[in-house]
Amino acid sequence: MPAGLKIEEIAFDETALKSRPEHAAILGRIFTSWSLIEGAVAGLLGLMMHAEPRAAVAILETFKANSSRVEAVRKVGKAILDPSKKQEFDDLMKEVLEYAKERNKIAHNIWGSHPNRNDVIYRIPISTISNLFVKTPYLKKVNTAALLAEMKAEMKEISLDDLIALEDRGVSILHKVMTATTQKGYEVAVQVESPNVGG
Repeated sequence: MPAGLKIEEIAFDETALKSRPEHAAILGRIFTSWSLIEGAVAGLLGLMMHAEPRAAVAILETFKANSSRVEAVRKVGKAILDPSKKQEFDDLMKEVLEYAKERNKIAHNIWGSHPNRNDVIYRIPISTISNLFVKTPYLKKVNTAALLAEMKAEMKEISLDDLIALEDRGVSILHKVMTATTQKGYEVAVQVESPNVGG
């Protein structure tokens, strides 16, 4: 039997997405695209600093939040990029930061499904579930209706179209970041090879 909880027939448990393979697949692709974006942003930092990629990754790993990592790269870009490239780079990093907020909204959730609603899945923040588990044993009288109302207030319905739109946005940003990384890599390669040409 699955472990989790049920709110008005919506099952929030480890099997909830098994019956929604399309939704689950898109979520997986969103998380993969985001990981690729993070990797490319780390590469940009290394290229901008003309450092070994491992050094850039080590620096970025000191930041615990995605937004802090991207902000660090954004600041380096503002400090060292050619003025003609600063605004475009800053706009791209802002776009990554905005997308990170959307990605985080879906990454830190427990997913649920309703047996009669194949078109949607439901999400509840992990913090909501944690709070429920922590505070319920300390209540002198458990008001089930109030607890359910609290949970329902935090529950969000997500359609396949919502996920597709989020995925498309992520893929667009991924392509922009990968293009920027490739261009910067080419510039660095040319700079590294140039001294040898004259000597």
